[in-house]
Amino acid sequence: MSLTPDKNISGNESQMNQVGNICENETSFDPVKHREEWLRRLADEFIKLESVMPMANFLPDEGLPKWVEKLELEVGATMYPAAKLKEELKLTPRRLGAIFGHQCAVAVWMMDWLAAELEKPQTVDDNSITPEQIQKGAEYLVKMTDEWYPALRRLAKRALCSCVDQQYADMKEFLLAYAGAFAQKPSGPGASSFGNTAFVIYNFMLLYWRIVERLNSVHHLHEVLG
Repeated sequence: MSLTPDKNISGNESQMNQVGNICENETSFDPVKHREEWLRRLADEFIKLESVMPMANFLPDEGLPKWVEKLELEVGATMYPAAKLKEELKLTPRRLGAIFGHQCAVAVWMMDWLAAELEKPQTVDDNSITPEQIQKGAEYLVKMTDEWYPALRRLAKRALCSCVDQQYADMKEFLLAYAGAFAQKPSGPGASSFGNTAFVIYNFMLLYWRIVERLNSVHHLHEVLG
């Protein structure tokens, strides 16, 4: 009797070990951790888009008055209504899908508005605008069309494709929220198209919050707005 191990037996044992490793990996899968890592990754990539936005965030990270913080939240809630930003800020497939959907809808709206404006150029008084302002406007448009918009499209593609690797319920929540928010593209030009007549005033107050902070009252603000 030969004491040499049977090659077939050794091969079978190797295959069994591989199957055992696969089963062990499958049973160790943590759906909660998988979801959290997916959502955190998408959220971090979305935040990075701010670095290529045509207009950087003009609000400081710290030291804002409470009313400015509340107003900033109000603006965000108006721009991303399906994300329900006024509720507990917890990352969920539904909330993140809504944020992506709204942002993509706004991007399409901006490109449509820009294309419409380019089709009907208007004559501008050369004395009312400086060469520096023209240059700054051109840089803004280039950054928006050549950097920010393509970057957003690439991220949206990755976000939508990544749904396929998620659990059914998470994929469903993300896609339904994305579609619902994307369907709410502003209907016309101008900030007033965001469905809230106060939205323009909110943005004005945020842009000039330091001046508004020095005003005596709401009545004083009305007088300034004319």
